[in-house]
Amino acid sequence: MMRERPAIQVWLTLLQPHEAEDFDDIARIAGLEPLGRAWVEVDADRARQFLAAILHKDLAYKREVMTEHRAEWLAGEFLRAFGKFNSRFATNSADMPDVFPFSWAPATEFTFDAGIAVMGEAGSGVYWVADED
Repeated sequence: MMRERPAIQVWLTLLQPHEAEDFDDIARIAGLEPLGRAWVEVDADRARQFLAAILHKDLAYKREVMTEHRAEWLAGEFLRAFGKFNSRFATNSADMPDVFPFSWAPATEFTFDAGIAVMGEAGSGVYWVADED
């Protein structure tokens, strides 16, 4: 269902435990540019809010692309898949993507991109979207 989010491109990559050593490994495996020091590590609640925001609205015009309820449910399900304890979350922005202004470190060559990388006991993964104006 997460792949159904309208976007220029969607990356959804799930990895086994210990398949990635850090967030840059996850990005490389998914086909994204590693962000190095530009990763913004966030807590679980912020990660859920950030992911729900990029599922709910497009990055270019902030138009609804999925209902808020569905976006929040999918965000929670995705993050819970990596384990309940000791998970780490990172994104490419200290800003929330559904507000203006929104600044980010690009991981693609598209005009806009945002996502969440997760490292947990049950594995690691990334959900990333790219939009154009």
